Amino acid sequence: MIKKILLALVIVVVLVMAAAYITKPDHKAHFDAVKGTALRVIDHQVNVNPLTALFGPMVTMGALEVVDGYLKKYLLFYDHTFYTTGVLIYQDQFIPVSVGAFGHVHMLVSEDDIKNVVKLPDLQQINNL
Repeated sequence: MIKKILLALVIVVVLVMAAAYITKPDHKAHFDAVKGTALRVIDHQVNVNPLTALFGPMVTMGALEVVDGYLKKYLLFYDHTFYTTGVLIYQDQFIPVSVGAFGHVHMLVSEDDIKNVVKLPDLQQINNL
């Protein structure tokens, strides 16, 4: 009886590990998740400021291009055996921003964390890096 339970437990663990290995997200999934979060932050910052809200779509597109270029250069992707992680280099610090497993990427930083770090005028400075 104990052998059957132990065998069943081993089979379940092996199946879960195989599923995790097969379904771990790739770099593009992390990039899209981080970029999506950044887009929501940019939209919020554009809509809060009356001056930028007037030119909202142009400001958003320009800021998004800056963020896109920054992420392409500074978003690192680590492929572990059963999960993946995204790490952002910001001001010479390595900041874990996402973790992916079973086909989903979860953000480790909230939109509020990003709002506190990056302000809309700072995007021009980021572009110069």
